[in-house]
Amino acid sequence: MRGIPPRIALIGFMGSGKSTVGRLLAKRLGYRFQDLDDLIEEKAGKTIREIFSAEGEAGFRDLESEALGSLAGASGLVLACGGGAAVQERNAACFRESFFCVYLKVGFEEFLRRAGGDPARPLSARPRAEVQELYDSRLPAYRALGSTGQTICTDGKSPLEVAEDVLARLVAAS
Repeated sequence: MRGIPPRIALIGFMGSGKSTVGRLLAKRLGYRFQDLDDLIEEKAGKTIREIFSAEGEAGFRDLESEALGSLAGASGLVLACGGGAAVQERNAACFRESFFCVYLKVGFEEFLRRAGGDPARPLSARPRAEVQELYDSRLPAYRALGSTGQTICTDGKSPLEVAEDVLARLVAAS
């Protein structure tokens, strides 16, 4: 589609729909879809859990920044980012310079409904107050990057509705 940014990054907290919406959006645009965490695992030859276990969060964040940077010149890309990617300043700079960011906003209660208790999401096994604190601490970073692109609330919407909303805003912005 004419005027659509060549690189679109979906940011937001866990359970906001980044991967599901990203796949739908990429298909609709004829773009390639990439999940940043999958790319990190591919490049490292380890799972995210193994990376955290062996290298800690700092090691993971280094790999995350490297993987993100490797996509900065790509064309025809929809990128779903891990919930912490936007919080790192070096990543935020890359997002601002190289991507059209769409913040998929999910309310905390909706996050709990969607992702709470999912064994594939270790964060959701933490105490509620700790997860709420993490959620709250990430909001300013999401909002800041969302202001360079768009912010879309995903609460009560299907992934297809959100993907269509993103597409409409991309067309309107082009």
